[in-house]
Amino acid sequence: RKFIKNPLLARKQCSIELIHPEMANLSKAQIKEKLAKVLKSKDECISIFGLQTKFGGGKTTGFALVYDSFDAKKKYDQKTLR
Repeated sequence: RKFIKNPLLARKQCSIELIHPEMANLSKAQIKEKLAKVLKSKDECISIFGLQTKFGGGKTTGFALVYDSFDAKKKYDQKTLR
C-alpha cells in the first residue's frame, strides 16, 4: 500500500496487504520469497513484522523492511541486534 525509501538506514519501508482466499494464513518465508521477486531483492535482506490476519482469513496486513544489503540489515535491524 505505502512505500517509503529511507536512505539514512539503507532500506525501503512498506506496508503490505496480502490477499489469500484459499489459505488460512501465509508463513513469513512465503511472504519474503514473493517480496524478493517483486522488489528484485534477496530474501535474506527482507524483514517482516506486524502481520495481522483478518477474522475469517483471506486477508493479511503487515509491515516490511527491504534493506539494500545484508550488511545493512545486520547493522540496523532491531531483531538482528539482539
